[in-house]
Amino acid sequence: MNVRKKIGFLLLSAIVGGRLVSGAETKSGESVLLNASDFGVVADGRTDDGPAIGRMLSAINPGQPTVLAFPPKGIIYAKQVQNRFLFQLDQMEAVELDGNGSTFILDPSIRFLDMNGSQDMTVKRLNITFRPLPFVEGTITAVDADKGFVDVRLKSKDAPLPLGGPTGEDGENAFFALAWSSGTYGLISEHLWVEGIQRGPRLGTVRIKANGEALEGGRVVVGQGISLPVPGLAHRYGPGGCFDVNDSSRVLFEDVELWSAPWFGVRVFRNRDWVTFRRVHIRPRPGSDSTLSTWRDGFHVKGNFAKLLWEDCQLIGMGDDAFNISSHSSSVTKMIDPLKFEVRQRYCLDPMPWHENMHLVAADDQSKRILGEARIVGVTTRPNPAFAHLPDPAPISIIELDRPIEGLAEGMRVWEKESSNPDTTLRGCLIRQSCRLQSPVQIEHCDITGLLWFYGEVIEGPYPSSVRVSDSALRIGRGNSKWGIIVSGADESTASKEPPRAIHDIVFENNRIFGSMNIQGVERLVLRGNQYPETSKMTLKNNIDAIIEDDIQY
Repeated sequence: MNVRKKIGFLLLSAIVGGRLVSGAETKSGESVLLNASDFGVVADGRTDDGPAIGRMLSAINPGQPTVLAFPPKGIIYAKQVQNRFLFQLDQMEAVELDGNGSTFILDPSIRFLDMNGSQDMTVKRLNITFRPLPFVEGTITAVDADKGFVDVRLKSKDAPLPLGGPTGEDGENAFFALAWSSGTYGLISEHLWVEGIQRGPRLGTVRIKANGEALEGGRVVVGQGISLPVPGLAHRYGPGGCFDVNDSSRVLFEDVELWSAPWFGVRVFRNRDWVTFRRVHIRPRPGSDSTLSTWRDGFHVKGNFAKLLWEDCQLIGMGDDAFNISSHSSSVTKMIDPLKFEVRQRYCLDPMPWHENMHLVAADDQSKRILGEARIVGVTTRPNPAFAHLPDPAPISIIELDRPIEGLAEGMRVWEKESSNPDTTLRGCLIRQSCRLQSPVQIEHCDITGLLWFYGEVIEGPYPSSVRVSDSALRIGRGNSKWGIIVSGADESTASKEPPRAIHDIVFENNRIFGSMNIQGVERLVLRGNQYPETSKMTLKNNIDAIIEDDIQY
């Protein structure tokens, strides 16, 4: 008797997620309950449960709502999987992954979940970490900027020695260490570029061959804490997330803890309808003495139509940004006629497709002005070269518009308005790291210690607009030791100061702002009802149609 029939035969039933769920022999619309233990999951923290979870996934009937249930507070170790991810949930519908408080310990060669083209999905009540950890931590015991080395005493005698150089999978400049020091409101970190790591002069120490401004500028000193990647563990398989949520719709993550990850925590790309993260914490394991959680971004967010919500989340200890919310801009590569032209994505971490009946927006990077927008009436995209660290792997698309955009020419930046995360909210979140924000976002009732940077970087972008930050505490922290808030619009050297500006409609209201603010070149800026408990440096330049109701010195 196979497992699914056995479940039905035993008439197993339970209340899961507030719904009655039964065995395989259920009426249409009811959920099938698949218990991990019925597929051989041991959950003792030592047995490799990867193959058993693979059998569990094979039992999913794509046409039947399904609950994947794990033992209460189990310890699930996974090393062997078929396709890199422990949970491959592609083209699924109405699947609920309920960890029931279990902790999943992953080998660094794998990732937790890949979700592509799925809908009505739920992931809840689980914790994730890696064994061995993809990074080690220690204290700096010697610095020699002239010879280019830093000695480190490792914190744990059981930690693997992070020996070796860059893995070659992610590029030389992706290999860095993080030197930590105390800031006014929290930890500050300096990136220290690493060429290699070898055994140190004493037992339990390593020597970093390093370079970069932080070392040469004297910002890396004896006594600082430092986090080091373990080559071959951190950065394994190149850019990627512990969770990949792509091209899906109606997705809920709730009560999830991610305590360590070798690269990005969660990638959220090209989704539709809505995606919600509620009490999803990316932070060092509570009770541990770790400083780091993910080696790169906590959430890397690009090209979504979906209504995106982060609610009551905590993001602490990322090696890079807490949030990177952006898209991938394209450049006009060839004008065929005023209504028809070729475009190419400036960087192809992932392709951002074009869609008919959406709106293309064009901007001049030199003047940081919006040229205009028009409806897309035709899209022809050439086959995409395989992404294998090619020098320019993005596809070329031919775009046709319903009307011309004045000033559009080769080299101009273009993006699709509707798929650039237009409805994004961070609500009630605690964030202890910088946030790169390059598309519309609402920040409400958040506690943020780290740089809030609203800008339009050349590769990613596009440009933030319709931004509202309200009822939040904003402090200088990781990402910039001088500025707590930067809005990088047109500056005094820009060719044109006339509207319409690329960055526009930026509102800060009823916040407590500790630290300095630099806002330049914004159209329709509002500062209203904010408090500045401590003396802060304010730079407000070249803004137009600004409403400044706060009593500030600048």
